[in-house]
Amino acid sequence: MQHQFPHAMLPVALHDERARQDFVRSYKVDVLTRLGPGNREVFDRRAKPSYQRKTGQPPRSRREIATAMQGDAFWQMWSSLNRSGQEMMWEALTEPAFRERPRLVAQAQRLRRKRKSFGSLQISGDPVPRYIAAVDIHNQPGGYGLVLGQDDVYAGALYDLSAYHYSVGGLGPLGSDPGDSTVAFLREHHRRFAPRRILDLGASIGASTLPFADAFPKARIDAIDVSEGMMRYADARAKSLGKTIHFSQQNAERTNLSSGSFDLIVSHLFFHETSAAAVRNVMKECHRLLAPGGLMIHSDVPESNQFHPDPYDQWWRDWTTHFNAEPFRSTLRDTSLSKVAVAAGFAPRNVRELKIPSAAAVGVYKKTHGYGAEWHLVVATK
Repeated sequence: MQHQFPHAMLPVALHDERARQDFVRSYKVDVLTRLGPGNREVFDRRAKPSYQRKTGQPPRSRREIATAMQGDAFWQMWSSLNRSGQEMMWEALTEPAFRERPRLVAQAQRLRRKRKSFGSLQISGDPVPRYIAAVDIHNQPGGYGLVLGQDDVYAGALYDLSAYHYSVGGLGPLGSDPGDSTVAFLREHHRRFAPRRILDLGASIGASTLPFADAFPKARIDAIDVSEGMMRYADARAKSLGKTIHFSQQNAERTNLSSGSFDLIVSHLFFHETSAAAVRNVMKECHRLLAPGGLMIHSDVPESNQFHPDPYDQWWRDWTTHFNAEPFRSTLRDTSLSKVAVAAGFAPRNVRELKIPSAAAVGVYKKTHGYGAEWHLVVATK
């Protein structure tokens, strides 16, 4: 497994903290790869026949499979172990992130003073929307919008650590694989495309924003997110890595940016943490912000039902919705993002959905999470 890149804003773990993190990571991999497949065997041999005896037919949808499996002791044990692994991960990461918080706040302030020419940062102080504030997504303690004090960066620091450990290193040493993969797609399928202004929506810590700075060095790159802690951390993180990005705390549903001002709008792992209304609003905002001929690319986990017609596979992926504080994830799988884009104003002939290979293609993430070796893109041209 690749090691996480030790940039200047990353919390530094002590020896015992690292040992605990290594244990939790190994635990999670074992639960997912060694025990996880047992659920399919339990379904085929036990739950499915039992359901058929009771109803006269086998379970045919993911919801019927959920009914068949919910009382099974193996499933309950596995689900409990998997949830415990997520909770242990947060316990192992919050300790170094909180201990390092004063140093990271000071470091971010120093970087803003010393590297003023490396982009900019604007904090509005606006509250985060309810679909973020009402739930600690991924069970991250305090949620994405947590602010512990003036100039706080804790939410971003904790997210940076968790993205690496949750993905078992599968997002690459800088957590940039979704962005790297989108850039690779552009280089292969839009070779002559040279955007002058790029916007990244829901950018969190800016991990997937940075590849665009390398791919298009002459472009101005803006990145927005609703979390001020994420944006402060993202700005300092980018500056520490020598990248010029303009970060701004604002909601992608309704921005203060000028109409028709961007040639490329992207997002990564964003939509599945929003809401049905937010997805519609974001698509409309993208159409407003794009210049004629501009390109929109949204990248997310390839969980759409069009890619996974097997009801058992769909039920398996619902675990994160019910037990990992991602309430919109199952609904998004039932949503045609192409239709949402068309409703937002994009011509049907200019919209497509596809899967692309991961630039990192780290195998352990594929084995543990069922994705990570590929991404789901929604691509539209204005």
